[in-house]
Amino acid sequence: MGLYESMTAHLNAISKAGLRRTVTSKRQNGSKIIVDAKEYVNLSSNDYLGLASNLELSQNFFDSLSSSDLRMSSSGSPLLTGAHEAYDKAALIMEELFNKKALFFNSGFAANSGVIAALSDEKTLIVADKLSHASMIDGMSLSKGKCLRYRHNDYEHLERIIVSNKDLYDSIIVVTEAVFSMDGDRCSIDALCALKKKYKNLYLYIDEAHSFCLFNDNGAGLCALSGHLNEVDFILTTFGKGLGSQGACLLCSETSRDYLINVCRSLIFSTALAPLSFLHNAFMIEYMQKHNEMRERLHSISSFIQNAIDEKGICHNVSESQIIPLIVFENQMALEASAYFREKGFYAMPIRHPTVPKGQARLRLSLTASLSDGEVELLKETIRDFIDRFMK
Repeated sequence: MGLYESMTAHLNAISKAGLRRTVTSKRQNGSKIIVDAKEYVNLSSNDYLGLASNLELSQNFFDSLSSSDLRMSSSGSPLLTGAHEAYDKAALIMEELFNKKALFFNSGFAANSGVIAALSDEKTLIVADKLSHASMIDGMSLSKGKCLRYRHNDYEHLERIIVSNKDLYDSIIVVTEAVFSMDGDRCSIDALCALKKKYKNLYLYIDEAHSFCLFNDNGAGLCALSGHLNEVDFILTTFGKGLGSQGACLLCSETSRDYLINVCRSLIFSTALAPLSFLHNAFMIEYMQKHNEMRERLHSISSFIQNAIDEKGICHNVSESQIIPLIVFENQMALEASAYFREKGFYAMPIRHPTVPKGQARLRLSLTASLSDGEVELLKETIRDFIDRFMK
């Protein structure tokens, strides 16, 4: 079978299984999304604080610029010519926020896959939460060291792995998400830091992609909220979600930053983001720190919707955040559920394997602070009707 025949066969197979995906252009308007000329309330965006859709805020940013700021390409790797003055401005703001050194990447995927691969050698063991993001798993597959997985948020299982391997490796790096992207639950930073204190060759790598900007009074995330900011060795933040911008930043020690500058392939061999992007990152980081009311509203909305689900007796809802999964198990049911939400005016995309394990298909409801009170109330009623129709 030739290349194109193989691709066609694969497409036919995933179509039959209800797993084929497509890219469809869309237009966003505040908390709404316009698809096929019809407007819906957007429940599939990672714009958790509504910053990306805030056009007045965008205009304020552009008004703050001079003509010399409007450089749309960095024109080089950060190690060559790509680290412009705007790069340093964004780095300084992040370093003040986290009390760590900052290193920027073009995306969270590039950061996780590149950094995790670069940190590991034959004397290093990486142990990742079973539900860690695909970018982390790709980083592990590229690493030179041994890689293991522990059961999701099962720290007794993690400790057994540590005890069995601590004398075999110079370093053990534990890798996890802070807020998990598909279930919306959280890791226990307290438990992880207790293990770090107990085992001296243990290091922590925590991905705050879905918690940066959303937790702590200044938006620094769950590590800061837990009081363990200085104990976590590597913190990954992304800018394309809660911050409403683009790119990613790793916060780490000065030694770690300098090492990664010299060995991390996804950094060395990528053109840096445009200077305009770094100016926007700096602008948005300063802005989000000052507006805790957005975080408070998002948490209030999330609690309201979680309570509505709990009242219906759905025992497998584990969300502790703005990400709320409605698990319907089968792929076809997820597609039907998505269509049902569209009928009610909500755009909630079905999530299927391989994004989630087989038999765990779902709607992933992604809440934002920009939802109106009326939209939140309608969503509650839609979810309750949905549970009665699809999940009882």
